[in-house]
Order: sequence, then C-alpha cells, then structure tokens
Amino acid sequence: MSLLKKLELANQFSPSEKSIAEYILNHSEEVLNLSSVELAKKTFTSPATIVRLCQKLNFKGYNDFKIELSANLQYVLSHQSDINANFPFQKNTNLSHIVNTLIELYKESLDETVQLLNQEDLRQSVILLDNAQIIDIYGVSGPLRMASDFQYKMFRIGKDVRIAPMINEQLFQAAQSNHHHCAILVSYSGETEEVIKAAQILKMNHVPMIGITSIGNNQLSSYCHYVLNLDSREQIYNKISTLGSTLSIHFIFDILYTTIFARHYDEAFKTKYDSDQLIDHRKKS
Repeated sequence: MSLLKKLELANQFSPSEKSIAEYILNHSEEVLNLSSVELAKKTFTSPATIVRLCQKLNFKGYNDFKIELSANLQYVLSHQSDINANFPFQKNTNLSHIVNTLIELYKESLDETVQLLNQEDLRQSVILLDNAQIIDIYGVSGPLRMASDFQYKMFRIGKDVRIAPMINEQLFQAAQSNHHHCAILVSYSGETEEVIKAAQILKMNHVPMIGITSIGNNQLSSYCHYVLNLDSREQIYNKISTLGSTLSIHFIFDILYTTIFARHYDEAFKTKYDSDQLIDHRKKS
C-alpha cells in the first residue's frame, strides 16, 4: 500500500497524528518543503509527534518520510489523466458525458493493471492454481462478488474453487487447509483485518498464497508467495465508488481463468461443453 493510502487509512493513529496525516494529504507538495518544526506549527502539534508518526509508518525519521512522500507524488503525477479515478463525474453531469467518461476510465484501469502486473508472478500464480487440488478465495464485500464469477467459470472446467461467505467460515477454511490447497487473498489496501488474519493461519499451515492488492508495501504482500497488483489510483475512502479497482480485480481473475483454460484447452472445452449440454434444457432448433 502506498504511503498516501496509509495516511488516509490512519490505522492506529492518535488524534494528533490523524490531524497531521490529513494536513499532509491536503498539502502534499507544500509539506515537501517544510521542516518538522514548520509542519508542527501548521498542524498545531509538535515535532516529536511528527517523528512518532513517521516511525509508526516505519520510517527512521521525517526526512526519510519526505523522500517516500516525494516518490509517491511523482507516481501519482505520472499516472494522472483527464479523468479523476475517485470522482470521474460531478453533480448534474449528463448521461452522455458519464457514459464516455466511464469508457475512458475503464480503458485506463485495464492499461494500468497490465503495466503493474509482474509477468513472472503472474506465470507462477497460474502454475500454483493449476497444480492445486483446491483453490480457496479470501476477501470481504465486493471482491467476493467478483470471486464468485471466477468460481463459476472455474467450476465449469472442473476446477474446485471454494469461497466461504462469512468471515468466521473463512478462518475455519484457512485452519483446515494444507499444502494441497492454494489461496487467493484479495484486499485493495492490503490491510483488511479479516484477510490478514486468514493469511496468518494459512502461513502456519504452509498453504501457497497469491495476493491481489494495490501497489506498495502492505501486510498482505508480506505473507503472499506471489502478488498481483491492481489499479491503485483510487483513495481508500474519498471516492464515489470502486469503479476502476473493481474492473481491475475482475480483469485479473479473468486472466487467471483464461490462462488455466489455455493450458488444458481441449480438455477444458470438452468439460465445459459436455456440462452445458447436460444442464441446458432449452429446446434445440
């Protein structure tokens, strides 16, 4: 997870640290030219509080923090477009403009995903999934809905994909997994508490793990054998919806499905075709 997202998420920040984080998010470029004393004055805090915040974010001090902040801002600037991924349209935007804007946003999201995907991690992820007897998926809310589509497609070619809808069920699923399983864990921030807990259990059971998450260091990435990064331009909270990241996750799942299908093309097609013939009760012409 990027530094900017960590500041927005504000995990375990004190009230004073939250006010500093909010100021940095709203005045990022200005902060690059401020000393810790100057930033403390502007946030009505103290230099010591700023240093503690930096250390909480795993930096030795304020200068190291500013170096990473500068790198994050350069990334954001280099990936800017005319469309704001967080607010792609405004109040009273007409239908035609919304449609065209979403088309461009989706194109950008797919292009961004392709650029961020590590091809070797992707290749190794496919091999893990293909060799696994059982594929388990972990996540909350939206990612599970997209995972259900992946599960359905994989099921039709004879692959056993399991999704436990309830959090406690996911933890039991993780506890009963072994090296014959492969786990896909999805979290945009990489810090989702329930997903991290599952990852910790899976690690103890020596289960291979694939993470689908945003770029940058986060807890989920540290547990996974391979990481597939998705479109990471959205903020955690300050946005209309998860438009780009939703498409990005779906795209990654489709890449995994189609690549596994291609590895066993004839067998996969026959399995799917035969099953369709058995269950499709529509009258044939």
